[in-house]
Amino acid sequence: MLCTSSIITSSQSIPIDPTEHNKGSRRNHITMAPILYSLVAFTGFISAAYSLPSSERSTNDAKILDLKTVSPGLPQPTSTPSIIALGVGTQNYTCNSTTGTYSSNVAVADLYDVTNVIKSNTKDSLCKLYLKSSQDCKSDGNPMQLNLIGDHYFDANSKPNFDFSRSDKGRLQAKKGAGVPAPKSASKGVKPYENGAVDWLYLLDNGAGVSEELLSVYRVQTTGGKPPQTCSGSEQVQVPYAAEYWFYTQTF
Repeated sequence: MLCTSSIITSSQSIPIDPTEHNKGSRRNHITMAPILYSLVAFTGFISAAYSLPSSERSTNDAKILDLKTVSPGLPQPTSTPSIIALGVGTQNYTCNSTTGTYSSNVAVADLYDVTNVIKSNTKDSLCKLYLKSSQDCKSDGNPMQLNLIGDHYFDANSKPNFDFSRSDKGRLQAKKGAGVPAPKSASKGVKPYENGAVDWLYLLDNGAGVSEELLSVYRVQTTGGKPPQTCSGSEQVQVPYAAEYWFYTQTF
């Protein structure tokens, strides 16, 4: 994971497939993580999550995704997820020199297992913790020592992939089903790109025969990820973001 945001000149290119850009973690992990810091971070997160007002949490501690804050717009899942993953990485954009704005975004992210950590919809507390840590060059980027179970990337055909082959949990190659703006309360991101949180999305299997076991995913609790409003030339930019990804074995 990058510990700083970056703008890339036109002579460079943004990697979109981790098979060509270190399909493992996006940063060099420190082998001896600060255990005390991890415990403090974990305790703080759990305390914050369970002190949320009931209106901002799921109806109970079963893993039912609560979409009231962005309703209507995304179909409400009616079952529990197969996997809940924390995605930490970058949203990558290229400048459109004609309009002077960034477009054609793709993403690259590490996927950490939080299935047994998140007992209810805890807003963006965990996302903010990990996004901040990913930008701290003195940190290993994994303050709670979560298991890295998958990779999110776009392939050469610009298809979004969620690959859990490293943990034998399946794979989803997806297409967009629906999207809504992130809630106004969502974290805008980390400096110098505090431009807002990317949309919440519902993605489903694209029918290409690539997916295994998984058929849909929700991207929620987004933190950061939006590009600057203006640009010039052919600049490319990598904007740090984090999000929760709720995966299902059915569509809704």
